[in-house]
Amino acid sequence: MKEPKVTPIKELEFDPKSIVIAATTRYSNWHRGKSLDLSNTDKVRGDLAIQTIDEAIKHNYTVVINDGGSSKEFKEELAKRGIIVQTRIGESRATARRQLIEYCSHVPQAKVIVRMEPEKVLLVENCIPQLADPILRDEADVVVPKRRQDLFSSSYPDYMYKSETYANKKYNDILHEFGILPSEEAFDFFFGPVVFSNKPNILKLFLENFEVRLEKEPVIGARKYLDPQDFSNPQILGIVKALYMGIKVKSIVIPFVYPITQKENELINKVSFMQKRKRQKWENLDDLVEFIKYLNNPKEPHNVLVNK
Repeated sequence: MKEPKVTPIKELEFDPKSIVIAATTRYSNWHRGKSLDLSNTDKVRGDLAIQTIDEAIKHNYTVVINDGGSSKEFKEELAKRGIIVQTRIGESRATARRQLIEYCSHVPQAKVIVRMEPEKVLLVENCIPQLADPILRDEADVVVPKRRQDLFSSSYPDYMYKSETYANKKYNDILHEFGILPSEEAFDFFFGPVVFSNKPNILKLFLENFEVRLEKEPVIGARKYLDPQDFSNPQILGIVKALYMGIKVKSIVIPFVYPITQKENELINKVSFMQKRKRQKWENLDDLVEFIKYLNNPKEPHNVLVNK
């Protein structure tokens, strides 16, 4: 299987040290050397993460990794590269991301923080200048990358493409319905990466901690999917609040191609990944509805989602 060809983005002039790449890792089953076992998700993703880090180093970007229990061999590979590696505090990914963002905000010369999944090699290899430029020019405070449609549909597993396309549509529809997002705009919320300015008011959006407060047990209906610590916190809710507050948020289309090895791994492990995508989809949609209720009336005592 060959990767689709993409036209390189023209390099823009800026100081690469103004960019901080922030990512979390957890590859407990990673090992050195080549592996023919594409079912080993930690090995496949860990290899891609190392490629991403090497690309960042090649471009002279600062890299900060928050690691939550990767193998000794993987940590040794990070140490070889001399990048900043934090040890995760707590178990949730949201806690790790807040810890990571807080640290990145204090990196000398940092003007733009790129919070991303470390397996997205091409994002760092080819797309950072395009994503950072509007922030460095003060034309945007938050940039949400959007996958080019043809490359999205051709390079991703079919079930993942369908699931995330549906989820994005529903997410944008809700924001349109509540008047938070103009009807002519649509963001790729389920892609994952977000790029934002290292300014106190913008950082605050991605450092807030929202948790679920349920008054009745057992949990039934849609609320059983609520878990902002899994995906929504410091990843999507900060973007939604920025839109709600009228902060400059920009969507930029990039020629991102899903790595072949990651696609093959997710096809081999299709059942578990389909379940994961389904859970994330409904968690985020339910989080969003409750979050909008909170934004419209944060002091309402019966809010399900509250700011911790």
